[in-house]
Amino acid sequence: MKNKVNFKYLNILIILGIAYLLFLMRGIWLGAFEKVLTILLPFIIAFSVAYALYPILKFMMNKKIPKAIGVIIIVVAIVSVIGLTVYFVVPLFINQLINLLSNLSKISTDLLANFNINTKVINSTINTYSAKILDTLSDAISSGSVITTVSSASGFVAKFVIISIVSIYFLADMPNIRLRIKRLLLTTNKKALHLVTNIDTEITSYLKGLGLFMIIQFFEYTFLFFIIGHPNFLLLGLLACLTTVIPYFGGLITNVTALLIASVISPKLFILTLIITIVFPNIDGYVISPKIYGKTNQLPAILTIFSVFAGGALFGFIGIVIAVPVTIIIMAIVKSYRKELGEKIKQVKGMI
Repeated sequence: MKNKVNFKYLNILIILGIAYLLFLMRGIWLGAFEKVLTILLPFIIAFSVAYALYPILKFMMNKKIPKAIGVIIIVVAIVSVIGLTVYFVVPLFINQLINLLSNLSKISTDLLANFNINTKVINSTINTYSAKILDTLSDAISSGSVITTVSSASGFVAKFVIISIVSIYFLADMPNIRLRIKRLLLTTNKKALHLVTNIDTEITSYLKGLGLFMIIQFFEYTFLFFIIGHPNFLLLGLLACLTTVIPYFGGLITNVTALLIASVISPKLFILTLIITIVFPNIDGYVISPKIYGKTNQLPAILTIFSVFAGGALFGFIGIVIAVPVTIIIMAIVKSYRKELGEKIKQVKGMI
């Protein structure tokens, strides 16, 4: 009996051995993983886009609108928004961006000179990069349009076209995809079906809330900065919209940018901008955001901040964007398997 093999310890040793071998061979499988990811990434993005748009299609289908017509309506709406944005908003956006770049040196000089800091290196760097951006914009405009310049990047255009077409196919087939997954899990693992259903509900709720909140942020801050006479109102509205995906820190980026620009224009504009950056983020955080998100996706603040930092450290900007959705998925898994995880932890403790 004393010589009986302890299979629990043996399994642990085997797992550790496999992990160590994978670590030693990371140069091989990481390269292969990157190649596979490069191939699959357009399809992953396309599926994500279709998944995010599916609630809109589902809403129209519930209103007795045929699926094919619903897909056409969504595609036409998106193309129309992009086209109108390029035609009306992009020229104004470029003008405001040029204005911002031309003021960067003055901003750094005015701010840093108050602290007796040598600004020559900073100003030189700002001037260099500003000149490069301005030259790029100038070349784009002189060549006919920004679209012409972008279209010259054939790789980007090809990926964009592939993602767009595949997204439409995924969106059109999304009801069948969801039904097939449901049937598969229903016949194999009902607990997994319950988990997938919970994750789907949580992520759908998050995406709905995020999309609506981004739209509100764009119009809210574009209007606010416009009425106080901020020269970069559209740029700041767009920045407020895009940085919404970064919890807690996104708004700070917009506010600091707005204050820096206002500080070199006039004391009055700086004070008005300061009032906006103090009052309205609190309204967003305590009134608008709870109304939109409700009681769903209530992640602890410290967990959200940690996930954003971890995502940024591991995967850069993409990691920051996906940090919250991934955390929501992990929390759903933990909640679903909390009992089983507790029992496994007790077993491991008993073996030590």
